[in-house]
Amino acid sequence: MNVLSYLTPAIVFPLVLLVCIFCFFGWYWLMLRRRTDTDALLQLAGETPDLPPAPMTFAGRCTPLDRRDRVLMLLLTLVYAATAFFRLGSTTNPQSFQAFSDGETVEVSFSQPIYAASLFYYTGLGTGNYNIEISQDGEYWSTLWTHRDADGEILDYYWAAAEGYAPSYALPQSYDLLFKWETVELTNPRSFQYLRITGDTTSDPFELGELAFLDQNGEQVDLTGLVTGGTGSALFDEQDVVPAASSWYNSTYFDEIYHARTAYEHLRGVYPYEVSHPPLGKLILSVGIALFGMTPFGWRFMGALFGVPMLPILYLFLKNFFGKTPVAFCGTCLFAFDFMHLTQTRIATIDTYAVFFILLMYYFMYRYLTLPAGTPFRKGARWLFLSGLFWGIGAASKWTVLYGGAGLAALYFIGLYFKLRDWPRAEAAAERPVRLRPWLIQTLAFSVLCFVLLPAVIYTASYLPYAAAKGVDLSLGNTLSGFGENLPVLLHNLWGHFTGGADFEPETISQDSLSGIMLQNQWYMLTYHEGVHATHPYESRWYQWIVDARPILYYMEDGAGYHTRFAAFSNPVVCWGGLLAMMTCAAQAFRRFLSRMVFFAVTGLGLCVSLMEVAGITDPAQTPLAKLGSGLLLLALLLAYMGVGYWVSTASPRRSSKALFVLVAYFSQLAPWFFISRTTFAYHYFPSILFLCFALAYVLNDILELGPPRSRRLVCAVPGVGAGLYAAFYPVLIGLSIPVGYAACLRWFFSWPF
Repeated sequence: MNVLSYLTPAIVFPLVLLVCIFCFFGWYWLMLRRRTDTDALLQLAGETPDLPPAPMTFAGRCTPLDRRDRVLMLLLTLVYAATAFFRLGSTTNPQSFQAFSDGETVEVSFSQPIYAASLFYYTGLGTGNYNIEISQDGEYWSTLWTHRDADGEILDYYWAAAEGYAPSYALPQSYDLLFKWETVELTNPRSFQYLRITGDTTSDPFELGELAFLDQNGEQVDLTGLVTGGTGSALFDEQDVVPAASSWYNSTYFDEIYHARTAYEHLRGVYPYEVSHPPLGKLILSVGIALFGMTPFGWRFMGALFGVPMLPILYLFLKNFFGKTPVAFCGTCLFAFDFMHLTQTRIATIDTYAVFFILLMYYFMYRYLTLPAGTPFRKGARWLFLSGLFWGIGAASKWTVLYGGAGLAALYFIGLYFKLRDWPRAEAAAERPVRLRPWLIQTLAFSVLCFVLLPAVIYTASYLPYAAAKGVDLSLGNTLSGFGENLPVLLHNLWGHFTGGADFEPETISQDSLSGIMLQNQWYMLTYHEGVHATHPYESRWYQWIVDARPILYYMEDGAGYHTRFAAFSNPVVCWGGLLAMMTCAAQAFRRFLSRMVFFAVTGLGLCVSLMEVAGITDPAQTPLAKLGSGLLLLALLLAYMGVGYWVSTASPRRSSKALFVLVAYFSQLAPWFFISRTTFAYHYFPSILFLCFALAYVLNDILELGPPRSRRLVCAVPGVGAGLYAAFYPVLIGLSIPVGYAACLRWFFSWPF
C-alpha cells in the first residue's frame, strides 16, 4: 500500500495547520512555565522581593490611537470592504409588480405569435398560485398543468385544453419562492398570441414581478414592441433586467426569503410575515432597500456595510484593551479574515447587527470598568449610557444579544465590587474626595435607567411598524394602559408554560396597543423557537461549532467541471487557535488553582454530557459493549481536556482581569446554547467568534510582553496564516465558481460541504 497516495491536499493542509497550532501553543505555554520558574528562582535567591499578588482590578489606562494606528486601521478596513462588497448582488431586479386580487385575471396580447419552450418569472410579495392560459386566436385556450409524484412533488409542466376544466393554478408562489427567478420548463411547447393569468391568493398583497419566455435554446425571446394591449403590461416592462439564469446573485437564498421580504413589507406598511425575531434588525435592513430598491444588492447592503465598521471599532477596542499597536492590528486582522464574518455580513439576515451592537456594548462597558475607584459619577455616566443604549438596540434586533446582556451584568457587578473594594479613604483622597454612598446610589439608579428602562423603551418602539400596519392607537396613554393590561397576562402565561405542564392553556394577549403587540410577540417568539425541531441537513450543535465540524451550506450549484457553493463557518486559525487561547484565558481568569480546575472540570463534564446522545450512550438499542466503548472514549476525551487544563493552569500562576473579561464575554454568548434543544446552526456561533479573536490577541500580547525579542515575527505569522486561508477559501465564502479539483482541496473534512 502506498501511503503517500492518501496524502491529498485536503488531508495535508489541515494536518499541517493543526500541528502548527499545537506547536505554537505548546511553545507559548512552555514559555510561560519557564518564566514562572525563573521568577520563582529569583525570589528564592532574594534578587526580587516576594510580594503578595496585587488584587485583580479592571482599572487602568486606555491607550488612544496614534497616526500609525489610524493608517493601519484604514488600510485593513478598505481591504476587507473590497472583499465584502465584491459581487454582493444584482442591482437590476424588477421594481414594478403586477398586483392580483383573489380571482383577478389580467390579459396580454402580442402583435405576433410567441414560441416559448420555458417560462421564466420573478416573484414578488404574497403567496398563492397562478393559473396561466395561452391562446393562438383568443377563443380556444390551453392551461398550464402539472404532473406530480405520489408525494405531491411537481415532475413537469405541460399545456392542455382549458375548456371544461376548473383553473389549474399550477404556477406556484410559495413563501420560499419570493423574490426569486423561477423557471418552468414545458414538455409540449406551443406558440401563442394571447396570454391570460388569474391569481389565487393566500396572502395579500399578491404580486408578480416579471415574466419572460425562453426558446428551445434557453435564450430569452425578444418582446420589444410585441406587447400590444391588455391589463398585464407590468409583467413585461423590464425585460432588459431578466438574467440569463437564476442564482444567489439575483435571487433570495436561505433566510433572505424571510428577512428581506419582511424589510420590504415594513417599507410598504404591510404587517410582516416574519415575526420570530424582534423588528429592529429588519428595519435596519430596509434602509438598503429604500436606497437601492428591492434588489439583492439593496437587501444585502446594510449587512455588508455594518460588517465594515466592526473592524475600526474592534481595532479601537483592542488598542484600549492591550495598549499595543501590533496586538490591535493582529487581533483585528483575525476578525477581518474570519470566514463567518464575511459570509454572514453578505447575507440579508439580522445576525450582523446583533454582533455589531454586542461589540459596541462591551466596548463601552470596558471603558466604564477601566475608570479607577473614586472617579466622579459624571465621568462614568456616559459609558454606562452608551453601553445600555447599544444593548437595547441590539436586543431589539435579535434575542442573542440578550445573552450578551448577562455577560455585561456579570462584568458590571464584578467591576462594582472592585470599585467598592478599592474606594479611596477620605484621608488618602484628593482635596475634594468623591463620597461613596451618593456615588453608589447615583450609579445604581442610573444603571437601572440605562440597562432596564432605556432598552425597554427602544424595544417597544421597534414595534411601531407592526402597530402602524394594524392601525392601532399609538398614543402614550394607550401604550401604557396596554402594558398594565397585558404584562400580567404574559407573566401568567410564562409561569404556566414552565410549571403548568402540557395541559396549560395560555390566555390571550390583547393587540389593541403598541405594548400589547410587543408583549404578544414575545410570547409567540418563545413558543416558536422552542418548537423548532425539524431536521436540517446542515444543522449542528455547539460542540461542533467550537471545532468547525459542521458548516451550514447556503448555496450549491454544480456545472460541468465546476462547483458554485458557499457556506458559513469559521477560519480554522480563529476557531482552533482561539479555542486554545480561550483555555489560556480561563486559566488566568481565576486566582486559585482549584478554581481553575473546577472550571475545566465543569466545562469538560458539560461537553461529555452533550456528547452522550451523539455517542449513543442514551440509546436503548445500543449494546452494553458499545455503550462501554463510547463511555471510555468520552472519559479519555475528558481526561485529555483536563490534562491540557492542568498544564495551562500550572504554566502561569498569574491572574488577569483582561482574561476574565474575555472569558465572561465568550461564555455569555456560548453557554446558553448548552441548554437550547431547538434546531441550531453554525452561524449561531458568530457572536462568540468575536471573543475568540480577543483570546488570540491576549495570547499574542503575552508573547510580546514575555517572549524573546524575535517573537514579533511569530505574532505576525498568526494573522498571516489566517489571511492566507481567507484568500484560499474566498470562492466558497461568496459563491464564486471554481474547478471541482480546487473545491476538493478545500474539503478538509467529510462534513465540509464543498
